[in-house]
Amino acid sequence: MPTIKLTSRPEIAKVKHPDTGTVFYSHDGDALKGIRLAVGARTKLWILSKRIDGKVRSIKLGDWPAIPTGHQAEEVAKQRIAELMTGTDAASTKVATLMDAFESHVARSHAKEATIATYRLQIKNHLADLFTKPIEQITLPMLESAIRGKTPSTAKHLVQIIKMAFRRAAIVRRCFDVSADLKVSQKHKTSSAVLFDPKDKWPALDLIMDTRSLITRTAWLTMLFTGFRSLNVRTLTWEQVNLTRKTITLDEMKNGLSRTFPIADVLIEALTVLPHREGYVFPADSKTGHMDQLMARTITIGEGDDATKVKVLRQHDCRRLFTTAARRARLPEYIIDELRGDTPKKVQDIYDQGSANHDDANRIAERIIMECGSTPDSLIERIKLPDYVH
Repeated sequence: MPTIKLTSRPEIAKVKHPDTGTVFYSHDGDALKGIRLAVGARTKLWILSKRIDGKVRSIKLGDWPAIPTGHQAEEVAKQRIAELMTGTDAASTKVATLMDAFESHVARSHAKEATIATYRLQIKNHLADLFTKPIEQITLPMLESAIRGKTPSTAKHLVQIIKMAFRRAAIVRRCFDVSADLKVSQKHKTSSAVLFDPKDKWPALDLIMDTRSLITRTAWLTMLFTGFRSLNVRTLTWEQVNLTRKTITLDEMKNGLSRTFPIADVLIEALTVLPHREGYVFPADSKTGHMDQLMARTITIGEGDDATKVKVLRQHDCRRLFTTAARRARLPEYIIDELRGDTPKKVQDIYDQGSANHDDANRIAERIIMECGSTPDSLIERIKLPDYVH
């Protein structure tokens, strides 16, 4: 086996790649026992040869020049040996990449399938390359690069996923949590404003009722007349809906609470029109089996080549309009909080066993309908039509 000074980066750099095969170099001296530099046609790789449990094992330590000299390779070797002795190495834990760590976390998680599916989609769209890398090769600059250029909300979500995976890796592999200092530098500019002037006629119902899909229409009506978040609506099942009692039960809202809500008569009419009563209320041909997205409702401005679509109604706008209608109907704050599913704020809120009722839900619905320039009777009549798109 040829020898060179593995402690000298310039000398390692001079080593030429063979045309074929791999040449192993050991250190010219008494130090770095078991450390080898494997030089192939294109790469130079640090390897540790050591007898463990009566067998000689070759352990990959990393590439050169990422590990510049034998001294650094020796430090990595000490860590690898410690992992082998404690059973925290990649082979023993089956956690070699960040994706492995994520899967290990998911296996122990109680999160909803829809939430996990969202995480997987974000990884696929934004973190695919990063999550396939060995954990020990990931650096903080790599993580920062992965979220750079993303919108603040997307970056914040990606940071959450990365930290989730790295925390699991740190526990299972006993490795350093590189993500501990990962932050979103750009602050998200939150806005509670809708994209139209709420002092004028609200276009919400017109936009929703012009939607050609019955399932999509009803999902939007559910958001508008309950103020529920999109995820709660899209994942709603018929077991959560009681058409007789006119209620919907949400088991795990964003704030972790579970609550049964009274719903308005107009929404009961809309749900009754749906042709099925099992499984998801808003089914779709997707991996989850339910609607994965509700695209913003748009209007077209201009004609011909100059025509452009402008977003007018977004998913969370329904929650904004529900709240606005409730206040314009002069409902008490505690009733609005209860119908929105908000976290209890006062002692009375904690003790309250449910003060909101169907009359409150109907009052909000009537106000929404009025603000949209319609009446409850005309809307229900339109909903009952075989195809209520005009």
